Amino acid sequence: MAHAMDELLSSNALSEEVRSSLSEAWDTQLTEAREKITAELREEFAQRYENDKEQIVEAADKMMGDVIAKELEEFKEDKAKVAEDRVAYRKHMKEHSKVLDQFVMDTLGKEIKELRQDRVAQESNMTKLEGFVMEQLTKELNEFHEDKRSLVEAKVQMIKEGKEVINETKREFIAKSAEKIEGILENTIKNELTTLREDIKTAKENTFGRKIFETFAAEFMSSYLNEGTEVAKLNKAMDELQVKLDESEAKIAEKEVELKESARDARVKADMAERKAVMQEMMAPLNKQQKEIMGALLESTNTDKLQNAFNKYLPSVLKEDAKKPEKKVLSESSKEVTGNKEAVKTENSEKTADIVYLRKLAGIS
Repeated sequence: MAHAMDELLSSNALSEEVRSSLSEAWDTQLTEAREKITAELREEFAQRYENDKEQIVEAADKMMGDVIAKELEEFKEDKAKVAEDRVAYRKHMKEHSKVLDQFVMDTLGKEIKELRQDRVAQESNMTKLEGFVMEQLTKELNEFHEDKRSLVEAKVQMIKEGKEVINETKREFIAKSAEKIEGILENTIKNELTTLREDIKTAKENTFGRKIFETFAAEFMSSYLNEGTEVAKLNKAMDELQVKLDESEAKIAEKEVELKESARDARVKADMAERKAVMQEMMAPLNKQQKEIMGALLESTNTDKLQNAFNKYLPSVLKEDAKKPEKKVLSESSKEVTGNKEAVKTENSEKTADIVYLRKLAGIS
């Protein structure tokens, strides 16, 4: 049918419109047929699935029921058998326990008898061993005392003979050493005295020649023969250089003193500036009287230790100020009427808060 329809649509006997209409109608019919067939197959397969599922469930239920019944019967049989085995086991255990108790009692009695016999034999052996040990120890102690006595006698004899030998050797050594040292000292002293005489003679000659040369040089330098010589010119130039050198050294010394003074002034100014800044920062929350007291206390304190000293003196200063009653001074209002009342209140509140904070740090409520 499909082949015939394809040949009909491909033939030239039909016009284009007819062919397109036939093609659309054919495609529509094919689509409807496919959908119908698909629905029928789906319905058929669903019915088959439901039928097969019911059969499988029934078969499974039947199989599970058979298996469970069989297992329950086997379990009952095993349970009855276990109960019988348990009863038999208890009967056998009673018989075996009696036999075991009898065996244990017999074995224990036998072992206790053997233990008593071993203890008696051990006591006998210990007595024999103690006797043997005491006998050997007594013998060894007697031999030790005899050896000790012999050693003391030999030591006394050796010391006595040794002293005599040492004294004799000492006398011989002193005599021989005296002879040898006497000869060595005599030769050495002679050699040293000869060398000393020669050195004294040479030193006297050198001293005499040096004195002659120094006298001649001093006389020559002070006489008129030295006026036109190169030596005089050199001496004059050396004197001038010495004068200039002294002047330069004096100027250098003055410059060093000035530099030291300048460095010292710079250090002092820097310390003063730093001290002023630190003092202002620390004493800002204090009133005038507290500032005077704190300034007097911190006057002799180094700048790097100001903070520690301030923290140390702060509780005492605040307590001292708290003891004195505040004096109310009646005067005209010193506030300048500018309309900026909020700023004045804020500044006073900040100072009050700082003072309260300082009091808390100082431990004053």
